[in-house]
Amino acid sequence: MRGSFGHAYQLLKSYFAEVRLVDSDFVFDIQTTSCKDKRFTKCFWCFGPPQKTYKLLRPVVMIDRTFLKGRYRGTLLTTIAIDPSNHIFLLAFSIIDSETTESWTYFLEMFGSNFHGYDTRFAVISDRNPKIINVVPKVFPFAIHTFCAFHISNNIKTTLESTRIAFRMAVEALTNIDFDKHMNAIRNTDPVSLQYILGIPKETWFNLYIPMSRYVRCHSVLLN
Repeated sequence: MRGSFGHAYQLLKSYFAEVRLVDSDFVFDIQTTSCKDKRFTKCFWCFGPPQKTYKLLRPVVMIDRTFLKGRYRGTLLTTIAIDPSNHIFLLAFSIIDSETTESWTYFLEMFGSNFHGYDTRFAVISDRNPKIINVVPKVFPFAIHTFCAFHISNNIKTTLESTRIAFRMAVEALTNIDFDKHMNAIRNTDPVSLQYILGIPKETWFNLYIPMSRYVRCHSVLLN
């Protein structure tokens, strides 16, 4: 709101230090270049106490990104969870230059070391970003990685809204009979879209096939 973008980044470490004065469990990490000018490259932060906070939430997290505007642009990475009252709870944040395998690895490793550890079973929901698909099983080998049904639905190349509706109903189906009914409806009206849907493993989006579906169900739309 005030001052320049450059000055704001220069004050970032001081700001985080001030936050830690009132929140001793506040976690932050700032990465800079190794040269003399110490140019900002990325950072991570989360409000504490992380471990105690996560124990109160459902074992499912949603990871996503949004693009920053301004002189330096960049990307904001976030993790979101759900509390017992079905409210959205923001867990951790990271500012990076761009989406790369390295930047997602940095973010998820920082997140994991402060919230989960690397041997905890929980569900991760994301879009079908190839970099995320590659990094999640390496950082969280015990996690169940599922895909946001809302994103899949929007990526179906069709002019028929009925196809998207039938797909979303198939996602939430509680029995194989109901699932087959909705998929047959797509097969009869939009076989091209059906081939796209079947190209994505069912265990990553069909609730009946997801081991932790009682936590994952209905939360995938939160990525939007």
